[in-house]
Amino acid sequence: MHILEHTKRFARIEKRFNSFLPELVYQMHWLEDMKHRDIALMLNAPRTTVTRWFRLLQVPTQSCRRFTDKNLTIWLYKTGKLKKNPKYVKSIKDPQANIDFFKKWSAEMAYILGYFAADGSMYINPRGAKYITFSSTDREMIEKVKQGFNSKHKISLKKRNNKNWKDSYTLQIGSKEMYRDLVKLGFMQNKAHRFHLPKVPNKYMNHFIRGYFDGDGSVTYGYFRRKDRNYKMTPYVLTCFASANSTFLSEISSILMKNVNMGKGSIYKKGGHLNYSKMDSIRLFKYMYKDVPRALYLGRKYSKFRNAVN
Repeated sequence: MHILEHTKRFARIEKRFNSFLPELVYQMHWLEDMKHRDIALMLNAPRTTVTRWFRLLQVPTQSCRRFTDKNLTIWLYKTGKLKKNPKYVKSIKDPQANIDFFKKWSAEMAYILGYFAADGSMYINPRGAKYITFSSTDREMIEKVKQGFNSKHKISLKKRNNKNWKDSYTLQIGSKEMYRDLVKLGFMQNKAHRFHLPKVPNKYMNHFIRGYFDGDGSVTYGYFRRKDRNYKMTPYVLTCFASANSTFLSEISSILMKNVNMGKGSIYKKGGHLNYSKMDSIRLFKYMYKDVPRALYLGRKYSKFRNAVN
């Protein structure tokens, strides 16, 4: 018998909607007021199968009476004969997240935008709802994003059955406003091979690059034996930015050459890496972390980079 989460049908649905199935059916049922039969039509599955999924995935179900009462009274709301109780009306001034976050440049905005360029995604579901998503194996990073957005959304956990894989954490926010702002900044769906470096104000560029580094950057250091110096142990530091988009890496390289007087670095187009050696890595460290508050960098990577530079 197959484990439910490992079936091909689950995999196809999650790939199609770019969302974990338990979260997807919960959102459709509770946030969008869809019945089981409506969800079944969206997922191209029998209604009885969807109901069984609710039970097996332990997703709570709304009472049938609630939907019936809503159907009977909705025309009264439309005609104005019946008004909603104010306590059930969602306040525009108190949204689930700061939907204006990407409208004005700041150190925090540039940092999270850089991280979005690395580990963020955006999509539109079949009903036209627009979402932005952040996923990472570092819960600390997702917590920083949530705090930056002043978000009330829950962080979901996806456990890995393979012990060699880390669990992943996801923050998903539905907002047409934030989606439009990201489009204006140059982002799009399936952005990996297509997006370019946004027009970030120069005073915030180090925050953007640090945000991208915290998502898709790495640093390694140690010693190696040099043949030309009688096999003497020589220290090395190697910093790397990863991306499937070689054009974006070239743009990062150009900015660092201009702002930090760093070298061009080595771009491996086949592997999608921009690498810097020891002296450029030291310059990069000082550029990214000078006078930066703890809330705007990933502690694990900062500590490793600091040890490498020291």
